[in-house]
Amino acid sequence: MYKLKEIKIINFKSIDYAVVKFANNKTVFVWKNNAWKSNVLKAITLFFSWKHKKININNFNDRSKDIVLETTISKDSKDLFVLKIVASIIGDEVIVKYEDNYSNEEKESINKFLSKVDFVYIPTSRSLEDKEHSWYSKMIDFILKNKAENIENEEVIDNLENIVQAVKKIITKDDNINFNNWVNDINKSYLNIHKPNNNEILNDLSSLINEEEKKELTDFDDLTLWTKNSLFIALFDLYYKSLWDIKNDRFKIFVIDHVENFLHPHSIRLIDKLLQDISETENTQIIYSTHANELVSNFKKGKYEIDSIRFVYKLSSHTKIKQLENKYGNYDKIMINLIFKNTDIFFSDAVILVEWETEKISIPNIYEYWPWNKENLLDCGLDTCKKTIWQNKINDFFNLYLKNIAVIDVGWKWALTDWYEFCSELLGKRNVFAIIDRDANFFDDKRNIERSIKKVHGKYVKESEYIDYNWVVLDWEFENYYKWEKIKEYLSTVLKERYKDDYTMKKEISQLIYKIEHLKYNNKVSVSYEKLFKTYLRWYGKPTIAFNLCIWLCQNDWYKIGLLDILKKVLYKIEWNRNLG
Repeated sequence: MYKLKEIKIINFKSIDYAVVKFANNKTVFVWKNNAWKSNVLKAITLFFSWKHKKININNFNDRSKDIVLETTISKDSKDLFVLKIVASIIGDEVIVKYEDNYSNEEKESINKFLSKVDFVYIPTSRSLEDKEHSWYSKMIDFILKNKAENIENEEVIDNLENIVQAVKKIITKDDNINFNNWVNDINKSYLNIHKPNNNEILNDLSSLINEEEKKELTDFDDLTLWTKNSLFIALFDLYYKSLWDIKNDRFKIFVIDHVENFLHPHSIRLIDKLLQDISETENTQIIYSTHANELVSNFKKGKYEIDSIRFVYKLSSHTKIKQLENKYGNYDKIMINLIFKNTDIFFSDAVILVEWETEKISIPNIYEYWPWNKENLLDCGLDTCKKTIWQNKINDFFNLYLKNIAVIDVGWKWALTDWYEFCSELLGKRNVFAIIDRDANFFDDKRNIERSIKKVHGKYVKESEYIDYNWVVLDWEFENYYKWEKIKEYLSTVLKERYKDDYTMKKEISQLIYKIEHLKYNNKVSVSYEKLFKTYLRWYGKPTIAFNLCIWLCQNDWYKIGLLDILKKVLYKIEWNRNLG
């Protein structure tokens, strides 16, 4: 089986140097916005669309150096050869060398390989302007080639009309285009006069399609959203259906820039399933970039995993790419967690790791809804803080959503260290914070924290140094930072008011008030108040309780200042790191 093994990119557009390894089936590029993920995809296209001839002076990262592009092709896990493109600026002219890099024997081998490649690049714009190399024309050609593999020529002709008409109705201004005459002409001229091979039929059909495109084709930007959806999904659906029982050795490569463009959320799920299914067929690779959670987190063991993702970010105005390896299944538990939640980690600048749902829901709301004022920023010391005070946008400074900071619920406290290691590798050590309760089991937690810091930073530390490595240990449980006298006052008042005319509840209310008065001394305070809220205030589950309670705590000054100081310092540190670049 053929595979794109890796690509080396030197001095091309925003990329000064990068080596990207490709996954076997599907490789997905994600992460920072405006990191020029598209430039990686464009570099790949140069090997297969022959557009390296169009390399221009603006493609050079540094005009004093050559552009060098190399991609390794393997077959059945063995390297076959390296395709290489070198571009230089000589005077005012860009000189591109391709065949000069090979001997005649190598050229023959490479040309033979390239003749077996079905390659399509779909740009972000989905433009239909380039008729000769347009993505939809290539998709139609691929569908026809696949059908020609397994169907008699007459059946290819019979089926062609349905395929082409469905697509042409979408991409042309005239919905009444009829291909009957063309089909009949081909039937007479080829099938009745001589027995053609499949390539003759396909070439003739493709030329007819292209001729009609020149006359009738509308621009993609003029199409309705529904039409764009339909065209994109229909072509991949037709392609997948055409693959039935295909056993040829053609190498299929699909490179798609931002798959989700123009797609409805339901359509994103449909295209995700199609791309996954296509990527699992023989001699096929799917490569795409995305900002859609659904197109990142659909992990499948052995087919698409964490190490199939490439994280693209910008450093000192250059595009950088990293890959996380999961050789020993280190991230399997995290991968399962990501399928169901926390996929925002793939698109965040920094993360705050917490133990449970209450903290995940409450902490962003505390930052957003607490009545912060300029006094809260006076000890910040950053120009950002001074500017925020001057512009009087205090709450914007404390809004995690605006700052692209995710709060990640890891599910239980023992998972904090795994996530700390994973996120440190992904986002960088400075951009990962973990908040942990100091409870009865904290002695065991300390050993895990110290092992984790050693693994990430290479040194053993004492508890007093945890904060230097972005571990925040609360003085007690998170819920103990609520002002309990306020919680008791609120619960007592609401319960009495709600059940004041319910005589059957009087005795029970008295017992409840007693329980409320002793909430502070309960070993697991959150269990007590959650049970009361759920039973008598109909707040249903824990997420609802956490959200509503947090908002009320913010509105009524019910959090203790200690928690606010902790959260403020975490945000300061993230801002310091952001300023350091």
